[in-house]
Amino acid sequence: MSTPFKPLSEQIAGKMIADIKAGTSIFQRPNNSMNSALPFNIESGHRYAGPSALVLLMQKRDDPRWGTSNQANRNHTAVVKGATGTLINFMSSYEYQKVVDEKGEPVLKENEKQRTERVKLDEPKQVEAWLFNGEQMRKLPRWEKEPMDLSPAERAQVILDNSKAVIEHGGDDMFYDTRLDTIVLPEIEQFKNPEQYYAEALHQLAHWTSAEDRLNRQAEGGADQSLMAREELRTNLASLFLSKELNLPYDLNDHVGYLNSWSQIVKEEPAELFKAASDAQKIVDHIMAFEQKVEEEQEIANENDLPEGLQQSVNVQDSPKFNPERLTKGEIIPHNGTEFKVLAELKNNVYNMQDLSDKRKFKMGSDSGLFASLIEARNNSQEISTGMAAEREPAQAEEFNQAEDMDNSYQMQR
Repeated sequence: MSTPFKPLSEQIAGKMIADIKAGTSIFQRPNNSMNSALPFNIESGHRYAGPSALVLLMQKRDDPRWGTSNQANRNHTAVVKGATGTLINFMSSYEYQKVVDEKGEPVLKENEKQRTERVKLDEPKQVEAWLFNGEQMRKLPRWEKEPMDLSPAERAQVILDNSKAVIEHGGDDMFYDTRLDTIVLPEIEQFKNPEQYYAEALHQLAHWTSAEDRLNRQAEGGADQSLMAREELRTNLASLFLSKELNLPYDLNDHVGYLNSWSQIVKEEPAELFKAASDAQKIVDHIMAFEQKVEEEQEIANENDLPEGLQQSVNVQDSPKFNPERLTKGEIIPHNGTEFKVLAELKNNVYNMQDLSDKRKFKMGSDSGLFASLIEARNNSQEISTGMAAEREPAQAEEFNQAEDMDNSYQMQR
């Protein structure tokens, strides 16, 4: 008798429980590397979010780059023979369908493969994708994180300042006082280094986001101890994601006592782990928006410093001129089923970018694969615009063409 296939949420819940028992879970592996990042797609540059990010981080790979086997082939870094893929899934309102003509005959592309088109669905459906890590790809240069203008501590301070959260220092306690809406922390000198202080400060800021006028995060059912454990599961996942984003350390510290509670909750409710990861992503997005707000205000201030006539030429570009080897502020470039907007050009050939499909902002260096792809797409496309594009589906749904990326030549494990 065949064993019933378990949903991905149950598989990952079981793996988390086993990892915690073995002492090898992502919570028990301190993140002290200054060369870490959230997992992202090797072709599009999109970061994986929520449950997908959790699944990929649980593979404990040092390389944050992931992609399908076809994406690896297009990148000329084919997956090594016998490599095992990692399954992720997500909800999508679109799917790719094979194109046929009026007679029902396949419409072929120049390479003789059948053409497909992206179609909006009446109801969202779950989509699966098998991914391979950069360590499983041939001829892929070692990944190095691009240098940032600000240090991790400086970036964290910007976030705290712009959040307007009330922080009181003194004593040895670290907590968020819900009644006073105040974060309590020891003085920064009491920590081993400034990065440890900011890691703890952002963890408490994660709790701060639970207030009704912010994310209004209310745990469901159970005793008070269960509610607290669920909240800590969410904020620790958020802290883990933030540590990868900002290059801050992550350590369970005093939260180690929650491990058994998390195992019990996930054992009884396997879907709770993915729910917690989704909530953690909302926390991260809320916190990182404070840094983006500073960048946007600075851009506005820089433009306001220009003479009035020049301001108008910056804000209204009827016929923008593009350097074929560089990106220009205001460009919107269609690529890989989504659109990327150039927000600003920074120092050292780094650009502030926005993926208009999910409104996520990120920095991109001119030595990245995405930069090269955007330059090629821009230079060979007539679809350039300088206005805001219509809202699209989340980026993950854009990255996988199931009709083209289905490949059974590699070992894949469910």
